[in-house]
Formats: sequence, structure tokens, C-alpha cells
Amino acid sequence: MTDEWIIGISVVGIVIALLLIYLLARTKHSEKKHLVVQIITGFFIIAGLTFGLAVQDEADPLKILMFDAIILALYFLIIFIVAKLREAGKLKQSVSTRKIAFLGIMVGLASALMLLEFPVVPGYHFLKVELSALMIFMALLWFDFKTALLVSLATNLIHVFMPSTPPVILFMDEGVNFIATMIFIAPTAILVRRQNLFDSEKRPIVTWIVIGSALLTAIVMVLYNYFINLPIIYKMEMPFKSVLEIFGVFNLIKWGLNALVIILLWRRLYALRMISDESEPVSE
Repeated sequence: MTDEWIIGISVVGIVIALLLIYLLARTKHSEKKHLVVQIITGFFIIAGLTFGLAVQDEADPLKILMFDAIILALYFLIIFIVAKLREAGKLKQSVSTRKIAFLGIMVGLASALMLLEFPVVPGYHFLKVELSALMIFMALLWFDFKTALLVSLATNLIHVFMPSTPPVILFMDEGVNFIATMIFIAPTAILVRRQNLFDSEKRPIVTWIVIGSALLTAIVMVLYNYFINLPIIYKMEMPFKSVLEIFGVFNLIKWGLNALVIILLWRRLYALRMISDESEPVSE
């Protein structure tokens, strides 16, 4: 793609974003303070993504600009659609502007964390660790499993279109990461109820569940690579011992680090739970 095309797409994206901001200001239920929050949130998301892209090797400023413009336009398009659905009475009023803006920030942070990846297995530079699961886990605690699923799905879809090395199979890496993340948070969604998080005596159970989740995810990913990924998708034969040494070690490090960060930070981050508009338990 030439620089002229990149600049053209960037300009179109920015114009669309500005047009949507104007239309949002004219919607029936729009309030100025909500619009300001939405705009600040949008640019906060862009700032996080720009930082994540800029620190990568061979970062192309024009491609980063194009990507930012597209994401900004999509963000305000979603906000506009939600506002119109609410105006038409087709969307619950409980889906507040505050929650939408907060989820946008979470997707932006998760996407930025996904970009700050680093290799951990010598000779296998494509096996990289990133800590986006922290934001997905907090979406689970703050809201519910469905919300965490949506944040993870949006984060991985954004990653598909980020300017980076083209994957061997489109959507493959992001799809596997999405499934692994859902496996990682599923035990917490099933076993932990939100009201228990207020009880200091029951809080340690979260630590053990998260550790168990990391082990479970590592085991599932080893089996996935041995039975599906290598022989079926990549047509490669590898002894189970080698799969265990490479993918087992990698997934233990990746999900172990995610578990460690969650264990260290979740209580402090959970203190922000008042941002959530819902009071239902995590699991029902």
C-alpha cells in the first residue's frame, strides 16, 4: 500500500470520527458530559494503541496513523449505534454511557498490553508473552463473563488488523489466544461469586483458582498443539516430549506471569468496582 493510500484512508477515518461526534451531539438523549467522556475515552484508547505500536521494531508512523484513524472511526460508530438503539427503545437503559466508555478503555488497555509482547523461548521468537489477560480478568470481576468475553473478542479482533508481521493463517493466532483466555478465566467465572470478594476470609480462594487456571490453560494448550495445531494445521510431526518442552514451558511462563500479575493487582483494581453499573454475581 502506497503512502498516498495510507494518508487517504487516515483522513477518511478521522473525518468519519468527527462526523459521528457531531451526530452524537445531536442525538435525543445525548448529554454534553457523556459526549466529553466518550471523546476522552476514544483518544485514551488511541493513545494506548499508538504507544504499543510505536515501541515495536520497524514501526511505521503512517501505518500507525491509518490504524488509529480506523479504530477511532469504529469506536464512535459503535457509540453512535448504541445511542440510536437506546433512543429507539431497543436497548436497555442499564447499558449506560459510563459502562460503554469504561469497556472501551479496557479494550484499549488490553490491546496495548497485547502489543507489549516479548519472546521467552530461545529459537522460537513467534512464541511471545503478553499480559492482556489482566484486563479480561478484571472485566470478569467488575462485570460478568459475557462482558469479559466481549472485551477479549474485541481485543483480539483489533490485533488482527494491527500493522505487524502477517500471520501464516489469518485469525489463527488471535482465535487460539481468545480460546486460551476463556479457558483461563472460566474457573473464576464458575467458582467465584462477586459477593465473596468483599469477604477477606474468602479472598485467598481467588489466588488458588487463578494458579489452577494457569496450570489448566497450559495443559490444554499443550494438548491442542500436539493433537491439532502441529499435525493438522501446520502439517508438522513433533514428539510429545518436544511439544511439552517447547509449548509446555512457554504456556507455563505466559499464563504463570499473567496469574502472578493478577494475584498482585486484582484487589487494588477491584476497588474500582463502583464503575460497574451491575450488581449481579459473576456466576449465576
